[in-house]
Amino acid sequence: MVDMRPHAKKVHRSLLQRDLMFGIPTTGLMLIVVMFMMFVYFLKMVFMIAPIVVLYVVMRHLTAKDPWMVDMILDNIQQKDVFIP
Repeated sequence: MVDMRPHAKKVHRSLLQRDLMFGIPTTGLMLIVVMFMMFVYFLKMVFMIAPIVVLYVVMRHLTAKDPWMVDMILDNIQQKDVFIP
């Protein structure tokens, strides 16, 4: 058995953390961008800008401590409710 402790290397913290854009995960940012394009550009609903900004603030608050929160929520929404044994 070989002891690898003397050969351990320090890993920079940025390699262990998730990449965030504007403080939220990339999947959440893409979700906001697609919603913004659908509501404002295609449907001409300018009043939807305020709810999209609120969604960004909520998403940033939720992912402040856990950057994987948005992915977990999206995975749970897509998960089947009925499990066949």
